[in-house]
Formats: sequence, C-alpha cells, structure tokens
Amino acid sequence: MPNSDPTKAPRTTTATAAATAFAHVLLKVADIERSQRFYVDLLGFTVRPAKPLADGRPFVPFHQGLAITSGGAGPGTPQQIDHIAFKANNVLAIAERLKAADVKFFRELHDGIYGLTIYVADPDGNMIELYEEGERMG
Repeated sequence: MPNSDPTKAPRTTTATAAATAFAHVLLKVADIERSQRFYVDLLGFTVRPAKPLADGRPFVPFHQGLAITSGGAGPGTPQQIDHIAFKANNVLAIAERLKAADVKFFRELHDGIYGLTIYVADPDGNMIELYEEGERMG
C-alpha cells in the first residue's frame, strides 16, 4: 500500500532513471573460511569493512566487487549467486517502471544499507538489487 504521507515520500531527482554501474555479486559458498582463503591467499583479493547482512548470515565482502556468504549446497556442487547489485539513478522511477511491467519484486522500495533500494527478479528469476546511493525514503 503506498504511503500517502508526503513527508515520507522518497526524493525525486532530475537524473535519468537508469542503472549506472555494476556494484557487486554476493556468492553463496559451502565453506566461507575456505573460500575466503582462496580469494585472499590465491587470488589476492582484499577484504573490506561492511555492515552486516540484514538477515544475519555471515559474509565476507571484498574490494573487488565480490562478497561471499553461507548457503552453498556442499563440496563439488556448483554454487548459486544470491543477487547482483547495480548502483542506479532515480530508483523510485525505476521501481514504478518495473511495477508497470508486472516485474516480480522480492523487496519493495526501502532504505537499504547503501541507500534507497529495491530487489526484483530478472526474466530468469535471478535477484537484482538496484540502489540509489545516499538516498532515503524520508
């Protein structure tokens, strides 16, 4: 249900409503410590500080745009990507455009850890995060 309180409405900008850059991939792995050693020790990735995931899962984010989290199916099984995130301009307009196209929302417009955020499904059901850095709902 839309919020009718104008003091709580997201700010709008004059920027074109579009994804502007690739942001990160959150990869599910079977063993976080083993995977962290691989990416850091073998590939030279560097760990960056980050806020905890909203659902409490452990995760390790890297400066290179990849983050790893628990949730893999086990050794030898291909792992799944949790979601792909993109920085964007005018997330409010993008959300409206996606709703008009009957795109599935995993999570409606909200204040995410990076800014105004939505999570939607691509045509194959992959979770896509779009966020407008620094913007908030109210």
